[in-house]
Amino acid sequence: MTDAEVNLSGSLKGYRLIVGFPGIGLIGPIAARHIIEARKMKLVGSIESPAFPAVAPIRAGAAMPPVRIYADRDSKTAVVVSEILFSEKTARAVGAALMEMAEREGVKMILSIAGVIMPAGQKGQYTQIFGAVSDPRDVEYLENHGISPIKQGITTGISAILLREGQRRGIPVMLILGTLHSKEDYRAAADVIRKIDELLGIDVTVEDLLERAERIEHEVATIAASTRVGSADNMYG
Repeated sequence: MTDAEVNLSGSLKGYRLIVGFPGIGLIGPIAARHIIEARKMKLVGSIESPAFPAVAPIRAGAAMPPVRIYADRDSKTAVVVSEILFSEKTARAVGAALMEMAEREGVKMILSIAGVIMPAGQKGQYTQIFGAVSDPRDVEYLENHGISPIKQGITTGISAILLREGQRRGIPVMLILGTLHSKEDYRAAADVIRKIDELLGIDVTVEDLLERAERIEHEVATIAASTRVGSADNMYG
C-alpha cells in the first residue's frame, strides 16, 4: 500500500471531522471550502504522500499543501479538504492515515461529503439528502434528521475506506450525499451544508453559494439552448 502521513499541530480531541474530497459534482470540496471560509478556520495540518501528483495550490501568493486540515476551536470542528483526485491505492492510504489520526487524537465522529446522481424519473427531488453510516445502530439517527438511508448501493474511494475503517475501529462515520444538479454543483453543496449545520450546529449560511449556483445554472441553460438551436440549424440547413 502507498504510504500517507498526517502532519498535525495541536489536538483534535473531541472534534467532529468533516471530509470533503473531489468526486461527483465536486460537492465535497465545494462544501468543505465554504465551511472553512465561513468559520474562518485555521490551517492546522496536512496529509502528505509520495504518490501525490506534483501539485502546489497557491493561496494569497503562498504555496499550500494539496490536502489540508483546518480547525475551528470554538465549534470543535475540523475539515479536511483536497485539490487532488486519488488513485485506489492512494485513497486506501489516505483513508487509513485519516482513521489512524482520528483514533489517536480521539476524534468524536467523521462526516464524509459526496454526491449522488438521481435515477431517471426522480430528478425533481434535488434537495433530497442520502446517507450511510458505519454503525447500523445509527441508521435511525439519519432518518430522524431527514436523511434517506441508502437502501442498496455501493460507495468507493475515501468514503468507502472511512466507513469500513470506522466499523473496524469503532469510530462513528457518516456519509452524506447531496443530489446533483450540474457539473460543479453549488446548489447541492448548499443543501449538504444546511444539513450539516442541522447535525453539528456550526452556524454556516449558504446565500453566496446559492447566488453562484443560480449564475452557473443560467450559463449552462444558455449554452444548452444555443446548442439545440445550432443542431436544428444543421439538421434543416
